[in-house]
Amino acid sequence: MSTSTHIAGRTLLPLAIVALPLVLLLSSLRTFNELDEQRTVYLRHRVSVLAARLERVLPGTEVEALNDEEPNLAGIEIIQRGGASDAANLAPIWNGGELFRTGFEGDVFRAYVPYHSSEGLRIARLDLSASAADFLIVHAWHNVVVATLGGLALVTLSIYSVWAMRRAARLQMRHLEMEHLAQIGKMSAMLAHEIRNPLGTIKGYAQLAGERASEELRALLDPVLSETQRLELLVNDLLAYGRPPHPDLRTVNWKEIVPTVEQHAIHLVGARSVRIVIAGDNSLQIHTDPSLLTQALLNLVRNAIEAIPAGEAGEVRIEAAAASREHAVIHVTDTGTGIAVSAQSRLFEPFFTTKPFGTGLGLAITRKLVQSIGGELEIGPGPDRGTAAEIRLPRTKK
Repeated sequence: MSTSTHIAGRTLLPLAIVALPLVLLLSSLRTFNELDEQRTVYLRHRVSVLAARLERVLPGTEVEALNDEEPNLAGIEIIQRGGASDAANLAPIWNGGELFRTGFEGDVFRAYVPYHSSEGLRIARLDLSASAADFLIVHAWHNVVVATLGGLALVTLSIYSVWAMRRAARLQMRHLEMEHLAQIGKMSAMLAHEIRNPLGTIKGYAQLAGERASEELRALLDPVLSETQRLELLVNDLLAYGRPPHPDLRTVNWKEIVPTVEQHAIHLVGARSVRIVIAGDNSLQIHTDPSLLTQALLNLVRNAIEAIPAGEAGEVRIEAAAASREHAVIHVTDTGTGIAVSAQSRLFEPFFTTKPFGTGLGLAITRKLVQSIGGELEIGPGPDRGTAAEIRLPRTKK
């Protein structure tokens, strides 16, 4: 699948989820409005028929005549000009400016209709039960409701089917990726093991030759030693990634871990202007493997130091605290350049790196170490700048 197709799929699915039900609901509301208009048209037609009937009956017999004509008639009142029931707001009808007036009063459709009798112009106030039009629209209402619910159900099922298929595809892709990474890990461990012994021999003889060589020859051997050390680090990373850790879990205090982390962190800083700050409750108890936790922390510290541009002053802070009665958190934050948005989703991907050097295995190994001791690792932007890593660990044995 191309990138453009994938992006289009990710964009269109949310739009469909919102748009399709919205279209159905809007269509239903429009149909309901049209049905209400049809009801009004029908009731106005009935009122017009009754008004025509009034002009053919004798004065004083209007009520009896219309009751016989219209069983849905809820009330009738004959209004004379200037009479007790004549209201000022009926003036437009008396003057011919308004043919008739209709409107709903609760469950009643009320109409003021002028008509001519033998005694002159009169206005009839006719009240029709609004249920008179039910035969016309109730079944249509029910059909619209059923159709709308059925459409929403189909849309929901369709969206769920698409979501389920996408989820199954992601799980299958993840499974294939895990199998692929497992094969890479095995191959890496095998290659690293095979490379380690001859590499040690090369390093040993290069060091021995350097001790006995002249200054001119030693200058030629120094690059051999530095590149050998770089290959040694690569081999160690490959072995660490391909070999599953075997934790020895026990409950320790934070103060037992601090000295080792601090000593190695200062060594990693070297001549850089980076300050290491280690804080937290020394009595905080964590259920972990101290050796593996220290290794994971030092990996994060190394990344934090390398994220601070060379020659600039910076700070790497390591702080442990109790998150709850069951969990502790260890934060490693720095004042470096931070994480690019494009790299955020690939931080733990093996062999992915934004640095001009390195294997790209550091964070993948760190997460594996943290998971092996029952913890979780999250990395994101720092509170102000730089990067913030959080290790979440159990405080007691689960």
